[in-house]
Amino acid sequence: MQNHAPSDPQVRPNFVLAPPDCVVCKSRMRFVKSAPIPFSAGLVDVSYVCDECGQGTKRTLKET
Repeated sequence: MQNHAPSDPQVRPNFVLAPPDCVVCKSRMRFVKSAPIPFSAGLVDVSYVCDECGQGTKRTLKET
C-alpha cells in the first residue's frame, strides 16, 4: 500500500542538480542559460558548455 501526501506549493526540493560532466573530456560543464519550452507545461531547456573542449549539451528539466 502506498501513502500519497498532497504536495505543498510552498515546499521546494532541498537539493540542486549538479552540472553534467563533458562526454568528450570528462570535465565539469558550465551552466549557460535556461529557456522555457513553448507549449509545454513547466518544462525548461537548460544549456551547458565545457570550457575545456567547447562541447555543449542541453537538458530538459521540470521548472520548480
